[in-house]
Amino acid sequence: MTAAIVIPTSASHADRPRFSVMLPTYEPDEKLRRAIESVLAQAPSDDQMQIAVVDDASERTNVRALVQAADPAGRVELIRHDSRLGLGGNWNRAVAAARGDLVHLLHQDDYVLPGFYARIDRMFHRTPSIGMAFCRCRIVDGDDRRIKISSRIRWTPGTIRDWLPRIAERQRVQCPAAVVARSTYEAVGGYRLDLRLALDWEMWVRIAARFDVGYEPRSLAVYCRHAASESSRLSSSDGVWPDLLRAIAINACSLPEASRARLVHRSVAWYAGSARRAAARQLANGDAAAARHTMSYVPRLLEVATRSEHHVNAARRVA
Repeated sequence: MTAAIVIPTSASHADRPRFSVMLPTYEPDEKLRRAIESVLAQAPSDDQMQIAVVDDASERTNVRALVQAADPAGRVELIRHDSRLGLGGNWNRAVAAARGDLVHLLHQDDYVLPGFYARIDRMFHRTPSIGMAFCRCRIVDGDDRRIKISSRIRWTPGTIRDWLPRIAERQRVQCPAAVVARSTYEAVGGYRLDLRLALDWEMWVRIAARFDVGYEPRSLAVYCRHAASESSRLSSSDGVWPDLLRAIAINACSLPEASRARLVHRSVAWYAGSARRAAARQLANGDAAAARHTMSYVPRLLEVATRSEHHVNAARRVA
């Protein structure tokens, strides 16, 4: 399997910023302005926070005009690239360009709420050894209407106990809610280029295998789920289930040998159930062909699990 990308070590100097807020973009719309404004509204001084838009060779959009509209003072950097690397490649370029101790990848459609950076910073000050921290996340549609709020992991801020088994089972962290220490990226590497949609989930598993993870129960980040987003575009191209299959296999490499089979089986059972639920929705919408296609991935999921009691339980859950 393709190895993760190496993130170069950042030069150590006394005046490096605390945060690097990096906004990877590709053909953004007005939502980028909202994202930038949400950061500027709570940003400390320049020497404490780097803010940069990292554009993946957009051709149809005047990204500079969008940035200037959101930031007339010119504080936000614009890092333009002539060659397109795709989702993971541009995320890695953004991480490599980050100069701060803590890196926040804020995608062009998402935004943060007041207090996000202060609460996350407090988490890292309280426990400097954590590799990343995240908060609850509000999930909205393209018109900013709330769909749901992510599940509460714990009631009070702090380090999550037994986080690796929980994040290895399924994706639980949305990107706008997560801040990763740059030293963590340097230790574990960048985002994998052989994953399209599950590359963030795989990163969270890789980090949890080596570091403690902090959590803030307040909902201070907003993830926008709409038809025109990059993730929706990739989802519509039938890339979801093959990507999940590959991610589960890759995640297994980060798990302790003693619990690897059990955790893989839990992940298989969850996503087999997810396929069943997706197929049920497709049937309810009258699309039997799509439901059949979705369920065709269930046997492939079950193949990931070894023949064991856990495999039988996973199969029963889908039956």
